[in-house]
Amino acid sequence: MNDLAIYSGSRSQKIKMYTCYWLGYILLFSLIQGLPTGDFWRALSNECYSVLPKIVFVLLIVEVAMPKLFFRQKTVLFIFTYLFSILLFAFLQRLIDNYIIIAYYLTEWKSEPLFSAPVYLYNVIKLQFVVTIPLVIKLVYYLAEAKTKVQLIISEKLQAELFSLRNQFHPHFLFNVLNSLYSKILSKSDDSADIVLKISDFLRYSVYEVNTKYIPLEKEIEYLKNYISLQQLRFDNRLELSFSTNGSIENQVIEPFLILPFIENSFKYCLDDASSPAWITISINASEEWLVIKIENSLPSDFSNTAKTEKPYSGVGISNVKRRLELLYPDKHILTVKNEGDSFFVSLKIKINDTH
Repeated sequence: MNDLAIYSGSRSQKIKMYTCYWLGYILLFSLIQGLPTGDFWRALSNECYSVLPKIVFVLLIVEVAMPKLFFRQKTVLFIFTYLFSILLFAFLQRLIDNYIIIAYYLTEWKSEPLFSAPVYLYNVIKLQFVVTIPLVIKLVYYLAEAKTKVQLIISEKLQAELFSLRNQFHPHFLFNVLNSLYSKILSKSDDSADIVLKISDFLRYSVYEVNTKYIPLEKEIEYLKNYISLQQLRFDNRLELSFSTNGSIENQVIEPFLILPFIENSFKYCLDDASSPAWITISINASEEWLVIKIENSLPSDFSNTAKTEKPYSGVGISNVKRRLELLYPDKHILTVKNEGDSFFVSLKIKINDTH
């Protein structure tokens, strides 16, 4: 982590902050010492003469010892440095007081022995006082920046995971679509050209939208309609499908490729039986606060036997989208999956007013 000042800003801002701090310190102690005796200007000049060791001490502790020792977990060495420095600068302050300030500027004052306990302790207390505020401020900023750095790392990790999940999903989807095309080509179906065209649209959509955080809901619905049309080409008249949209769809956004895995799964399981008819009902409703997707599909008569070997809604695409929901909409989505015996029902509610 970069060396921290006691505030976040440029070097000139840092100088201004320190200047204001030291002016405030000088004024405060001049008032404390000068007002009771009625000699404010004498107290002010005394503080001005003796402020230099305090400045050096604060800079040494706050700008050198903390970044190089305390923030690097060298706590014992920092404490030793701190104690040694405060005693050393208290002694230097005594030298300046006796041999410079009193000797040349305050000649009427009587000098005290260098190691006079009350005077020496008073200098230690003043040094402790003057370093406390910058030290605390620096520590607060360090903790804040450390927290921000951790959050940034977590965010970058989540983004990398999302990117990985998206890349896992697209090959899975294309694998299924290409299988459909292959079966049509084998049967020399006239629909093969339409399927190729729709696959081209899917690829174009995937390439341009895969790295987009949010896309218009209208665009996602159009993509779903193309997918459904492609599936209907595969299964001819076997499938009875209802698709409806309601609400303010044109004013909403959504994470791309979030709804498709559930629709893909409904096709997979309702058409598992190659001979029996099937139905799927899909409704998308957008209110000011929630986007609600409901998908229900029929199940083949022998589904109970299939379910023993393959658990519905547990494949790559579904586990993928569940993880993406956890990452993108934490505590802002409700996913419900129910096996009704002869049908499967999925309800996905997403709080969309927080995604803009």
